[in-house]
Amino acid sequence: MEAEIFNATCCSNYIRVNLDAITKNVSILRSLAKKHTGMIAAVKGGCHGHGGIPVTQHLSRLGVEEFAVATVAEGRSLRKAGIQEKMHVLGNFKSREIDKYLENNLIPTVSWAEDLKAVDKEKLSQANGGKFRVNIKVDSGMSRFGVQCEDLHSLVQTIDSLDVQINSIFTHFAGGIMDREGNQAQLDRFLDCSEDYVARNIPRHASATSGCCQQIGTDLDYIRPGGAIYGLCSVNDIPSSELFQELGFRPAMSVVAEPTFYKLLPAGRRIGYDGLYTTKEPEWIANIACGWSDGYRRKLSLGVGAVKNNRTGQLCPIVGRVSMDFCTIKLPQKPHPNETYSLITDDFAEKTSCASMARNLDAATDELTSTFSTRLPRVYTSKNKIVDILHAVDYCN
Repeated sequence: MEAEIFNATCCSNYIRVNLDAITKNVSILRSLAKKHTGMIAAVKGGCHGHGGIPVTQHLSRLGVEEFAVATVAEGRSLRKAGIQEKMHVLGNFKSREIDKYLENNLIPTVSWAEDLKAVDKEKLSQANGGKFRVNIKVDSGMSRFGVQCEDLHSLVQTIDSLDVQINSIFTHFAGGIMDREGNQAQLDRFLDCSEDYVARNIPRHASATSGCCQQIGTDLDYIRPGGAIYGLCSVNDIPSSELFQELGFRPAMSVVAEPTFYKLLPAGRRIGYDGLYTTKEPEWIANIACGWSDGYRRKLSLGVGAVKNNRTGQLCPIVGRVSMDFCTIKLPQKPHPNETYSLITDDFAEKTSCASMARNLDAATDELTSTFSTRLPRVYTSKNKIVDILHAVDYCN
């Protein structure tokens, strides 16, 4: 299928998104929650770099009930693409955005009432005459934004006085998969302060990827996973990654490239900007047309990173600096015709998986996938067949 993809994209590299892996991950997440618990899929950041529109459409076909984005613009983009499910905006509501919320039927997050009070009352209604809906975020210990637990009742009273409907009350855990004690403490605080609103049938949710893996808060009205949908562990340490893998999650993204040029260099040749690598003997060096402008990190230079030969499985180190548009790799021998290499593998392998690269770079796993630009086409596959292609530069992630 690689040759077919290279011909279809007319590029020397591409991002492959395996929709079957996403389907499997959603099934695992369902199994970790109670039967009555729905799913709000976090599709922000272009589905963590996997492609906002095609992946959200796939999740919709899988029966995911609701979606969450970070910004109004993300929600508007998905509405324009025909996504009809409930759409939550996790970023804190600002009054200047009210028209966009109403036009696109989006549900904002509020942590205080100040911006709601600043909106004209006649605007706090949808086109169909229903009430404007909001989600309340509770700060149970993350300490970014969200109403303090002791102030929740006062905020609810104020929202009620504005004749605004409370769609849900939620919180977000600060801890990773191994921080069970911290996340449980947050959940206990959240449940305690929000218990009075169960009688009003206001849904509650707390569990994102870490909570789902711990099965903490997975018996509430919704789970709210993000990275796990795409096979990305929420933290990069080895124990967390191993537990995540044991649960059966599978990364959906890989990045594949073919060399645009290769040559045999004599000993003593300096390679790349600043000449930081020098050949020690005659060495085969190949050029890959993928650099930090595409999303491949500069810190992977000088052997920190490696790519996998897809024919032999051998790892080939990055030599010299990763530049804006290119990186150079050292080959063990002259490459075979049509040989390809994986810059990111859809597994948990050392050096080439997002989990391993995140540890080496002190980064988040989903940070790596989210920063790949639209200069690389995104190719969507299922059952080893191409089902969709977003061609390079012609799309918004």
